[in-house]
Amino acid sequence: MKHLLKIILLLLPGLSFSQDMIFNYPSKKQADSLQLVLPHVNNDSLRMVIYEQLGIYFIERNNTVSAGYHTNEITLARKLKQKLWEAKALSELSYETYQMGDYPGSLKLATAGIKIAENEDCEKDVWRVTEFAKDGDPHKARLYILAVLYEKLGYLYLKTGNNAGAAASYFEAIKIAASVDDKIELSFYNKDLGDLYLQENKLDSAFYFTNRGIDDCNGSGFKLYLGPLFDNIGQIYFRKGDYTKAKAYYFESIKANNEQSNQRFLPYAYISLADLYRTIGRSDSGIYYARLALNDFKINDDQPGINEAYMALFMAYKLLGRADSAFLYLQRSKTLSDSLNAIQKTKLSQYLSIGFKEQLRVQELEKERIEVQTRNRTYFMLASIGIFVIIASILYRSNKQKQKANKVLGSTLTNLKTTQTQLIQSEKMASLGELTAGIAHEIQNPLNFVNNFSDVNTELLEEMQQEIDRGDLEEVRSIAIDIQENEKKINMHGKRADGIVKGMLQHSRVSSGQKEPTNINALAEEYLRLAYHGLRAKDKSFNAELITRFEEKLPMINVIPQDIGRVILNTLNNAFYATQQKAKTAGANYKPEIEIGTGQQNGFVLISVKDNGDGIPDAIKDKIMQPFFTTKPTGEGTGLGLSLSYDIVVKGHRGKIDVDTKIGEYTEFTVTLPLS
Repeated sequence: MKHLLKIILLLLPGLSFSQDMIFNYPSKKQADSLQLVLPHVNNDSLRMVIYEQLGIYFIERNNTVSAGYHTNEITLARKLKQKLWEAKALSELSYETYQMGDYPGSLKLATAGIKIAENEDCEKDVWRVTEFAKDGDPHKARLYILAVLYEKLGYLYLKTGNNAGAAASYFEAIKIAASVDDKIELSFYNKDLGDLYLQENKLDSAFYFTNRGIDDCNGSGFKLYLGPLFDNIGQIYFRKGDYTKAKAYYFESIKANNEQSNQRFLPYAYISLADLYRTIGRSDSGIYYARLALNDFKINDDQPGINEAYMALFMAYKLLGRADSAFLYLQRSKTLSDSLNAIQKTKLSQYLSIGFKEQLRVQELEKERIEVQTRNRTYFMLASIGIFVIIASILYRSNKQKQKANKVLGSTLTNLKTTQTQLIQSEKMASLGELTAGIAHEIQNPLNFVNNFSDVNTELLEEMQQEIDRGDLEEVRSIAIDIQENEKKINMHGKRADGIVKGMLQHSRVSSGQKEPTNINALAEEYLRLAYHGLRAKDKSFNAELITRFEEKLPMINVIPQDIGRVILNTLNNAFYATQQKAKTAGANYKPEIEIGTGQQNGFVLISVKDNGDGIPDAIKDKIMQPFFTTKPTGEGTGLGLSLSYDIVVKGHRGKIDVDTKIGEYTEFTVTLPLS
């Protein structure tokens, strides 16, 4: 037995989690060895690990076998009270159940796993935590598992036609995986988003996320899903009509799937090639690859895949004019489709039944919650009445104590108002700090002109003195004209510097609330320059293309200039921040662009600020105007900028702020102000 234990322990380190927090998938030799020793292992903890390893090995090879191993792992994890192991096994069994078409079962497993992984208590007493995180950190392990479970929810959303829910789940998984720098899992989730956008025919988004998945695969060294990623790129080029590149990527997909023994996705690459060859008129090659796909789909018992192969063969034979063979495969496809539809209807009925039961459970919980709240309110009211009687008695007996209490309440209210004012002023000063560097840059230009022209005038006056001594009055007049011109320029640039300083002071002082006719174009252009120079002063490497689209005949409107200036500055700062963050990860081909424009429509003036950053996820889009809500790291944002901007526009100027955004592409804020 001791000799057997040594063999197992020698095998397990080679199968432990990598730095990126996912199994280095066992090799066939290792899996065969584990299958041989499994019947002789009596230690439950070791058996649990072996079940996990074998389950992982058979994923994408044989989901039925893999599901059996993970079911046994769950049983042992519960027996040993290993909640983290149980959550991990539930996520894997959810995936295998999903692949086998049992969506209600998959949903039940994923929901159970999330319930465990969201509770930090599952981090306690974890056996062999290095199986989940190489550095032995159970917190990272829990986050890794939670991200995997969100991915499974994304699959289920997608299957029920809820693409928005699927995208939100995938982005949540990416957020969690990125927080622990898990490149392997990031490759999965980026692949999922690529699949989703390809399904929606959003080819640019599909190309972007699929390439991110390929980069993560290559960067982590884990390449099991490199084949389907190449297949996606091929499909993108195929839909764009570039058949040469499409074919090259399909063959890369076949090569990668064979190298990684990914038998589940290999036939899909064959189907892609069959479609391509049929499209370019080579139906014989299309038949060849469709038959390869059909054979592998049958081995995998992939019924939807078999149906795809039948349809590929039907269309190829139809193009060749072989009506008998075409009819045969069309008939097989129809029979299989009818069978699959019947199964799907049964599954859908089960799925809806689970959903209905879940709604009833939620309703019961809500009813119980309301009853508890009602009891609590009753107790609270009774307690309040008692307290009120006591306070009333005390106040009745002592008028001085009443006055003292009033003073305390008044002082508290004053402190609250002071705190609120300080918070608002802090945000204004924060925005002033953003402007400081830009103002320094802006004011330097007119000051340089003033200094230079002053130096020139000094030299000209010396020359004039010399010419007066010589008696050359004509030259004296010429020099005097030059001095006058220079003095005009000194005056002009001095006023320019004065205007910048006044603008800075106007921004820093508390708004008077007085509206005045304002040139919105000039205001927007001024703050665009200042915001950009302010950012450049902090990050010299950052560059962006600034695009202005101002309506030339825009009328003056009555606004509070410093308040609207703050609104423009806040939206510009957010736009610059978004493009700056995207530039760090998007690669050399990405060029930050900030566009600011004005216009008028139906009695309103519009001010728009658009960036080509990563966009705002739907999950937080409704929260961005809330006080103290921020997506920036601690210390980089107060969470008050957009909240104050909303108050200035909506409450102070009877306007509105709209947000239009698309994930991975752009965000545009539009401020609408009434002309009168």
